[in-house]
Amino acid sequence: MKPSDVARALAPEDQSTEDEAIGARPLPARYLGMGVLIAWLCCTHVVSIFPGSVDEPVLRNTFDTGMRFGDIATFLVLALIASRIGPLGKRLALCTLAVALTTIGTAAIGLWLIPGQASETIVSAISFATAIGGAVLFCLWAETYCQMSGMQTIVYGALSCITAAVVSFVIGTMEEPYAIIATSLLPAVSFGCVVLSLKSVPREKSRPTGIRFPLPWKLLLLMALAGFMSGLAGSLLPSAEGTGAIHRVMATGLAGIVILAMVFVRRERCDVRFLAKIGLPVGIVALAFIPFAGPVWAYAVSFLIKLAYVWFTFFVLLMLAHIAYRFEVPSLRLFAIARATSEAAMFIGVSLRREIQRTELASSDLFLYAIAIGGIVLLLICTLIWMSERSVNADWGASGISLEDSVHVPGPREQLITRCEQLAREYGLTAREAEILGLIAQGKSRMEIEQELFLSQNTVKTHARHLYAKLGVHSKEDVCELFEG
Repeated sequence: MKPSDVARALAPEDQSTEDEAIGARPLPARYLGMGVLIAWLCCTHVVSIFPGSVDEPVLRNTFDTGMRFGDIATFLVLALIASRIGPLGKRLALCTLAVALTTIGTAAIGLWLIPGQASETIVSAISFATAIGGAVLFCLWAETYCQMSGMQTIVYGALSCITAAVVSFVIGTMEEPYAIIATSLLPAVSFGCVVLSLKSVPREKSRPTGIRFPLPWKLLLLMALAGFMSGLAGSLLPSAEGTGAIHRVMATGLAGIVILAMVFVRRERCDVRFLAKIGLPVGIVALAFIPFAGPVWAYAVSFLIKLAYVWFTFFVLLMLAHIAYRFEVPSLRLFAIARATSEAAMFIGVSLRREIQRTELASSDLFLYAIAIGGIVLLLICTLIWMSERSVNADWGASGISLEDSVHVPGPREQLITRCEQLAREYGLTAREAEILGLIAQGKSRMEIEQELFLSQNTVKTHARHLYAKLGVHSKEDVCELFEG
């Protein structure tokens, strides 16, 4: 990296204008759009919202199954063609059609097909098609978040969870048919937000030739185990249909609030490890209480398992985004396979739950103890998988490898971050100072640094002053020289 290649960087003595103070504020489109997509997923699975007072359990289950199969199939197709089509952000016309199909399909099923007692074949087919736009939206948001720094990903992800809970509860207070109409419009709102967000982040590069990107199977296994336990969570409930979705809404909102609070309380020491550390004990407590839950406490157990699922899912998605950002791994195939794995495992869990509820197994003490012990073992397996990596900054085996000699090929961003880590160890920099050093090396202005790290301008100036003192430099050119060679 040459000094001439570094754009205007931040120097400790720089002065800021009043207008730059807005830099630390979150951009609403990034969390509103992802939040309403999560809300759409939740609302379409809450029976009291979708289809409301219409009591058609057979068609409702048909819709749920069709949506899950549509999700899984779409993600698998996107994963298979990812290397050919490249980033979805470059194909917004096709994405527009998919989202329009989802909007129309959601309205048609909720307003006419289920209330009109259409045939199961028609409901299943339309449900399958309706899921396509939702899967496309998820991959578009993954592409957006993979171009943001770690702190931005955590903060915007937490705000999205809170937004999803708020939107879901607001729609839940609406009367028919307005609740279904509002739910139907959520994909279109999310798409508008993701188009705006894609314009405010760097464009994802096309897949490089001559390099293959292995899959992080350990992380995918974590997603699968969490999805399976989430789908199975309602086995003890007397009426599980729709209840699990309500618990997921509540767990999502609570998780977002706690994550956001922890980010700002632990601002200097924040990393994604605390997500897994919290999710593990929550899940173990919930599973340990299964044999003693009874008909009332079963709801609490179900909620806690959903909460643990949200924690683990958030952790894995953050890790995937970190891998895509640091090692410049194409996001489409990575996230499509992750979601297909998670949805398939959740579907298996839901199917098993329904089968259990048709039998007398749920009333057997031996069965309940077996479920509790089996679930705790699965959680411990998740922990062992997570701890098997040397650190959460590892690539989990997903970074690019040359087809010619099977050697890892580091990209520009990985080289820069690795150099920042070397300098941090050499000069005793804090994690925050190392982050600011990397942003300076990328040519970020003070306003951009404030926005990426959600810090005030005075805090950024203080960190930069300490950074310059530790490095023993006096100018931006001196900082740039540390990255030469």
